[in-house]
This record gives sequence, structure tokens and C-alpha cells, in this order.
Amino acid sequence: MKLERRILKESFMILVLASILSSIGGIGLEKVQEKVFSILPLLILLPALNGMVGNFGIIFSSRYTTLHYQKKLGKEKFMNKAMKKHLILVLLISVICAFYISTLSFAVSFMKGFKIEPMIYIKVLIITILSALILVFIISAMTIVAGNYSIRKKEDPDNILIPLTTSIADLGSMLIFSLLVYTLV
Repeated sequence: MKLERRILKESFMILVLASILSSIGGIGLEKVQEKVFSILPLLILLPALNGMVGNFGIIFSSRYTTLHYQKKLGKEKFMNKAMKKHLILVLLISVICAFYISTLSFAVSFMKGFKIEPMIYIKVLIITILSALILVFIISAMTIVAGNYSIRKKEDPDNILIPLTTSIADLGSMLIFSLLVYTLV
């Protein structure tokens, strides 16, 4: 019973914060609602981008926690060799996935009767890749900062990092996506 109480105690506030952050994300979309609705691939793309970046946050925070429990984090100020290698892999995979989901969103749009224009495809591809890269960097930094903080507080980083990274992914993907749509479309 002690373990369950500790998990509840460590997780409660971060889960409340995560819920609030995730709810705020939709505000940014309101500013670009008209552009998103007029370009069908953007509308199709947003949930996939949101989920993809959230999954990358989970992967990165899980790797951080695993290295912590294996006592392989080291005393580097920010990121050790294993985390740098993992970050590079996640960045590479995010670019590949961004290309994939952009292309898939255009294929679905085409099947729904949306006229495909090469310039719009390039803009959507740039928006998706930039969103993914920016968010992976933000989530990686937040994982390391929050993970180091939780370790210093003698709390289990598992209870904090995944809710934190997924909520940052939810909020960040909508806000950064909205900012890039507003700027580039």
C-alpha cells in the first residue's frame, strides 16, 4: 500500500498540470482555424502530428528513466552520450514520420476530392517537419530538466516524465503548428 500512496502523491500534481496544459493547446488553433479548414491535409495531419510527438516524448522519457535506473546517466551537466545518441535517433525518426504523415494526409485529402498543389504540399511538409523537430527538442530538454529535478527530490521520474512530456506535446504541437500555419500559409 505504501508504493501506491507514493505513486499517487508524486503523480497527482503533475497529472493536474498535464490536464491544464493539454486543455490550453486548442487556443492557438482558434487563430488559424480558417486556414486549417481551407487546407484539408492540415486538418487531417494535426491529430497524427499530436500523437506522434506525444509518443516521441514517451520514448525519450522512458529512455531517460531506464538510464537512470541502470545508473548510466552520469554527472554531465545536461546530456550524456547515450541520451545524445537517442536524441539524434528520435530526431531522424521524427523527420521520416513527418514526411510520411504529410504525404499520407495529402493522399487521404486527394481521395476526398482536395486538389493537390505542389506548393501547398511543400508548405505542409515544412510545417510538419519543423513542428516535429522543434517539439522533440523542447520535450527532450524538459525531460532532462524535470528528470534531474525529480531525482534530486528523491522522487521516481517515471511518475512525472510521461504525463509531463505528453502534455507538453499536446500543448506544444497545437501552438507551434498554429504559429507555423499562421506564418507559412
